[in-house]
Amino acid sequence: MLFKDILIEMQEQDISISEPQGFQAYAKTNNVSANTAASISIDSFKKLPKVLKQSNAMVLRLGSRPKDNQTYFSLVKTINVQDFFFDDESLFGKLKPELFLPNVSIRSLYAFQLLPKVTETSVVNLAIASGLMAEALNLEDDKTIVVPATGQSTFTFNFKPLANENIVLQHINGQVEIDAVFVAKRDGKEHLFVVEAKHGDKFDSLAKHKLLYPSLSLLQKLPSSMPIVPVYLRSMKTDKGINFFVAECSRIVNQQDELYSLDMMRPCKVQALHLANY
Repeated sequence: MLFKDILIEMQEQDISISEPQGFQAYAKTNNVSANTAASISIDSFKKLPKVLKQSNAMVLRLGSRPKDNQTYFSLVKTINVQDFFFDDESLFGKLKPELFLPNVSIRSLYAFQLLPKVTETSVVNLAIASGLMAEALNLEDDKTIVVPATGQSTFTFNFKPLANENIVLQHINGQVEIDAVFVAKRDGKEHLFVVEAKHGDKFDSLAKHKLLYPSLSLLQKLPSSMPIVPVYLRSMKTDKGINFFVAECSRIVNQQDELYSLDMMRPCKVQALHLANY
């Protein structure tokens, strides 16, 4: 069974974080046929292998290593593995979406009404173009429509999987996808907002590293005066429009030798808004 031998070794050595190793070599050594992405790129709790759920362990993808084309990974054990996920029901289950009326022209949003299928990218753009995102994040009024940047690339950064452990993991030249990032002013100060978006017809969950990785990838490029605000956006289509559930996490600031931990990423504000006729 995939990962079982590592979990046994971690228990015997009484450690919470396994030594990073290449997945392809690990699978070959243990005669396991497994898809790399499906095995170590976990984006929701339901996709976490059963053996890891039973052991309260998370698998983290850690990029590559010099002169080695493998994808590296590490296992992290904690008291409750759900601490590594944003759970939609817990975050948004008690919220009743309030009607949001866009303060922009119908012309600027008309193209969104023509789309036959809503995608995560179009949902983010709609939330920003309509002013809904500005309302949810309490951004200062700006007459210009913010155009979010998106993309993917390879990044290197360090982080702590567990706040109470001194072990630091290195994510080296690993691919990171960024759903949306934009700059806006709040409380008289410029902020960088990093958005991870998920769209569907029901609540699910999101692995926290899907938001922390993009944030840390961009953090090193920012001055200490510009904080990053990680934002989890869950949207759901209804018969009358789209419900937007927004979870804002605590700010991340570029400070020397500051290391952020995965399990300490927690929402500090949640809100639900409804955009009708989309």
